[in-house]
Amino acid sequence: MSHFTGEIVSGEFDHTNECFYLTQVKNLYTQSNISEKQLTNLYQYLMKQDDNCTLTINDQLPILLQVEEINDLLKDLKAIMNAKEWKGVN
Repeated sequence: MSHFTGEIVSGEFDHTNECFYLTQVKNLYTQSNISEKQLTNLYQYLMKQDDNCTLTINDQLPILLQVEEINDLLKDLKAIMNAKEWKGVN
């Protein structure tokens, strides 16, 4: 697995399960598999936000993202989706 560390999220490209394995959001640790489609949907949702928003981790823990953090997360997601490691997943 190839590791990715961004401003907001960290994780690994899981070639075996064809997904991105999310290990950290902000300063919270998690263990979540995210498909390419889910990454794309999250990216598109965040692009439409013009104010703070809340994401939930593991469907339990809400995380407030300020506008600047949303922009950082968008950069992270774009980097993940464009990474050469991701291309090896498909």
